[in-house]
Parts: sequence; C-alpha cells; structure tokens
Amino acid sequence: MIRRMTMSLCAVSAVLLLAVAPVAAKSKAAKEDPAKRGEYLVMVGGCNDCHTPFKMTPIGPLPDMERMLSGHPEGQPDPSGTLGKIDLTTTGPDLTAWKFPFGINYTRNLTPDKTGLGEWTEAQFIKTLRTGRHQGEGRALLPPMPWYNYGGMPDDDLKAIWAYLRTIKPIKNTVPDPKVPPPVLDQFLKNNAAIVDIVINHKAPPAPPAAAPAPAATPAPAKK
Repeated sequence: MIRRMTMSLCAVSAVLLLAVAPVAAKSKAAKEDPAKRGEYLVMVGGCNDCHTPFKMTPIGPLPDMERMLSGHPEGQPDPSGTLGKIDLTTTGPDLTAWKFPFGINYTRNLTPDKTGLGEWTEAQFIKTLRTGRHQGEGRALLPPMPWYNYGGMPDDDLKAIWAYLRTIKPIKNTVPDPKVPPPVLDQFLKNNAAIVDIVINHKAPPAPPAAAPAPAATPAPAKK
C-alpha cells in the first residue's frame, strides 16, 4: 500500500514538473531577453500614455496602437483651449500636444524610423534621460515628460528599453519642435540640471538666498 502511494506521488510530481517547466523556461527567457524586459518597462512606465496618440472609440478614448509610440501626429492642430488663471496646462484631442503658459510642447516619435529615434545611439538615449537634454547635449526636455523618473534607472534597464524600442514598427512621423521662447528653454536647462542633482544624484536642494538685512530705521527729528 505504501509502495503504491509512493509511486502515485512520484507520478503526480513528474506531471506537475512537466507542466511548470515550460512556464519557468519562458519566464527565464523573458528575464534574459533585454527587449522583453524593455517591453515590460515601457508598459509599466506609461510611455504609451503620451507617446501613442489616443483616438475616440465607441467605448471612449483608447491608444491607437497602429501608431504606437509615434508621438504627436504631423500636421495635427495645436491645442486650442484657453488656460485659466490657475491652469497649468491643457492638451489636444489625442493627448500628444500640451499647451502651457510658456508655450506648446509635443511628444516625440520613439519608433526606430529616422524621423524618430532611428539615427540616435544607445548612448545618446541614455544620456538624454540622465541629463534632461535632447540627445544628452541639446535643448532641455520639457514638461510633461517625466524624464527624471527614468533617469534614475540602472543602465541595464535603460538599455533594455532601448533594445525594445529598436524592435517596434518604424513609423514616419516628423514631430515639430516645441513652440517655446529661447529664454524659457534656457531656464529649463537650469531647472533640469537642478533636478538631476536633487532627484537622480540625491543631493540636497540649494538653500534659499539669504534675506536682505532690514534697512536701518531713520531717527525721528528732534523736537524744538
């Protein structure tokens, strides 16, 4: 009786191992494949929320995956809403253009077409997210891009995202440059450098400037 039970348990264990083995192998393969990990990081990082145009459907707005990660559609009108006194931003109908009090910014084409990231290098991609500057050396990246969240990732994760972005469908779509005055872009260079120190390098924020000393009181004229 004990022998039969032992044999039965062994048989059940063998079946379970055979059933689990393909899943474990698939999971291991996903961990070892940088592009697979990059796909996961792009999903949880919410990249499609801004870089994939939304379209209206019978059940509401949904990302248009035929244009996945292709950025603001070429020729699409700018957001036309009027900002109120306390409004920070308004957006266009597909959530790829953002109107701020300082100007308009557009989400970039991330596909491997030459109008997107096709002529970029992995090093430029990583440096962009580490510095908050276009290709790591150009103009400042602008809101609402949360580049600093990704800039704090380890190199392996950023390389995995890059590997995945090289595998997606290339889409020809030239995104316009931001419509932002040069003095504002210069200020964002300073802002982004401060963000690198505070958020990525974990340095203490700069101390506020010391208050100017109060002017000495003027003595009252003597009474005659």
